Amino acid sequence: MAAFCFLAAAGRAESETETKPDAPKTPPIVDSISVRPGDRWTYRWIDDITGETKSYQTYTLTEIKDGAFSVAITTNPVGSGQSLSGLYVYDENWGLLDDGVWTRKVGDPITGVRLPLKIGLKWETHFTASRKNPDRESTIDTTSVVTGYEEVSFRFGPSYDAFKIETNESIATVGGGPIATLQVVLWYAPAVNRYVKRVIESRINDRLQSRAVEMLTEYRRRHED
Repeated sequence: MAAFCFLAAAGRAESETETKPDAPKTPPIVDSISVRPGDRWTYRWIDDITGETKSYQTYTLTEIKDGAFSVAITTNPVGSGQSLSGLYVYDENWGLLDDGVWTRKVGDPITGVRLPLKIGLKWETHFTASRKNPDRESTIDTTSVVTGYEEVSFRFGPSYDAFKIETNESIATVGGGPIATLQVVLWYAPAVNRYVKRVIESRINDRLQSRAVEMLTEYRRRHED
């Protein structure tokens, strides 16, 4: 179950970012995600329990095919000279379909959005996820709500206007086992066509397992170097 949560762990990040919901902003109309192969996003992953930065991850869109995004991921763990690589597949709303271990019937909303985006939008998703070696299947129920549109500021980087999306997810192993829950808050910024910040809290039988924060450190469009 912990593997399904795929929390690579990620710093006391709340002190390094600031959301500013008080100043009213007019949300843009977002009815498409304008990405292209070669676009890439780099994030800092922080363990928000210990305050330690665990890794930096770069997501590079390699292909758009059959209504899905193929994304090469390079992970550079802090303190290690070796990088890890893998391939994830997302639907066209950035919902996770395949992380190399678990395959999902539909896109998992803990990484994605629902278009057209607007404050108050709510949607529920039910799907199954399966893995091999060892064989395992889980059923997942999620509820997602767009709760605001606000500025996200980084101490050592730019600020972004972003939609705040809160998702609660319950994961049950087919055949019995502990119940895992995820509480995920992400801030999706139209300016970068992806989230700029994501907070992920994982619980097993309602006991805290991990809390991670993912923050955008660099965004590059194809041929922008």
